[in-house]
Amino acid sequence: MERKPLALTAAILLLGTMLAAPASAGDFIDTRLSFVFSENNFFAEPGETQINSPGFGIGADRSNTLFFDNYDTRFSGFETMSHLVLYSKMPSFFKNLTTEASLVVRFLIIDEQTTAIKDDGSYIRLTYDLSDGQRDDTNIQLVMFPISGDRFRLGYSYKISWGGSDVFPLNYGMVPAAKLQLNLPWAYAFLGMKSTQIRENLGDTEQTEMVTNYGLLGGGGVDIAGFRAEFNGGYFTRGTFQPEGLRGSDIYGGGYSVQIGYHSGMDIGTSIDFKLYENDPQMEYKFFKPESYDDGLSYVVKAEFSHLMHTLGDPDKYATSVLQSAYAADLNVALKWKFMRVHFDAMYRTLAFLLFNVPSFTPFQDFPAAANVKPEYFAALGVDYHIESLHMTPGIKFGVQQPATYSIENLDVGGAMFSGNRTVVVRDVGSRDILPVNEEAKLIWSVKANIKWDISEAFAVVAEVYYTWDDNQIVYISDFDGLNVYSQFTDANILGMNLAAQARF
Repeated sequence: MERKPLALTAAILLLGTMLAAPASAGDFIDTRLSFVFSENNFFAEPGETQINSPGFGIGADRSNTLFFDNYDTRFSGFETMSHLVLYSKMPSFFKNLTTEASLVVRFLIIDEQTTAIKDDGSYIRLTYDLSDGQRDDTNIQLVMFPISGDRFRLGYSYKISWGGSDVFPLNYGMVPAAKLQLNLPWAYAFLGMKSTQIRENLGDTEQTEMVTNYGLLGGGGVDIAGFRAEFNGGYFTRGTFQPEGLRGSDIYGGGYSVQIGYHSGMDIGTSIDFKLYENDPQMEYKFFKPESYDDGLSYVVKAEFSHLMHTLGDPDKYATSVLQSAYAADLNVALKWKFMRVHFDAMYRTLAFLLFNVPSFTPFQDFPAAANVKPEYFAALGVDYHIESLHMTPGIKFGVQQPATYSIENLDVGGAMFSGNRTVVVRDVGSRDILPVNEEAKLIWSVKANIKWDISEAFAVVAEVYYTWDDNQIVYISDFDGLNVYSQFTDANILGMNLAAQARF
């Protein structure tokens, strides 16, 4: 039986008891409990597809979601997890200055014996009030993240955000950060930094040592009469090259993001995974407050664009580095009229952007001139209607996606040769499908019908049925000796369902 996670949990709880007031149930916030009956593909048997379909049963993961789901969060929505938040807020000995601190530990339940425990944005914050107590949105704040500054990110929609802890490839596990921000009722501006340690070659030698790397971040925005404009950017050192020729040379990365929008009756908002956790007993804060409806019309329209650059090795010129550009953009529209809501999301990102944190298709190497690289894009439209008397909200959503691809003659993957012109479908950093010879990626079509029944503010039942046509699914087959590997298509039809009982508080 695995005892380390249990021992670590006990140690954290004991430490919290020693440092703060006795913990209560309210010290665990953003808690999600999910009981799910699911089937990710009724048309596939176990082992017939690359993403396995184990059959109908209890439990769900990312394979039970579609490409347009959970656009503004890192999670699938089916996790069982919670956050221990030990929070302190006290006035300073000096006028207008308030001190805060929050120990934030995330508990992600993986199975009966394994719980992933990690820091999820613990911070120390100093707030200097510029309004002499008249307003709570006019101040200067210094926020320090002692362990993980991943919540301090650049960009705006989580799907295409960047500059988190993984912007430093091969970091040693801690990426502390600090941010100084000026807040006004109609604007904000910030300047920040991050650092970590990366094992680097010392010059053109075999000797390696841990070396501190840095990131500088800054930005700001204005919101006047419903119009919002924001800009942020950053510059990061990312270690050194390891291969001969460039060994010991510095690697850099950076870029900027811009967002413009207009909102009326609803806030432009931000991802829950950007927010700092606090557990102030004097402030009612609910992460999953049910949607409110009225007789009016409210809407948000916003668009984002990002341009990133980083140094990589040139695969066509020995001992030469190049600057690779990466782009992403999106458009988000949300409209609410009485009890009806309409959502539209469209996203574009190049393969270089998708793989910016790896970095690139072959790590630390630019795409060769012989490769044909295409971007990813998708669009999704959804509508739902709230039946107030039943506390029930049925909805439907349609989407189409063109996945990012990398094509080249005679693809070599870790010594396994795929002869002929091969296209690799890159769905995510860790998900790649090598299509049969001379085949190109096709559009993916999806539709999902769902109904949500709110039984209380903290408990809901959600039923989903979805269909996807994806003719880019493949399985790999090799000969008896495992020498000749080839791929072939599987059934393009995917029919799945999720029936979930979820408690969130």
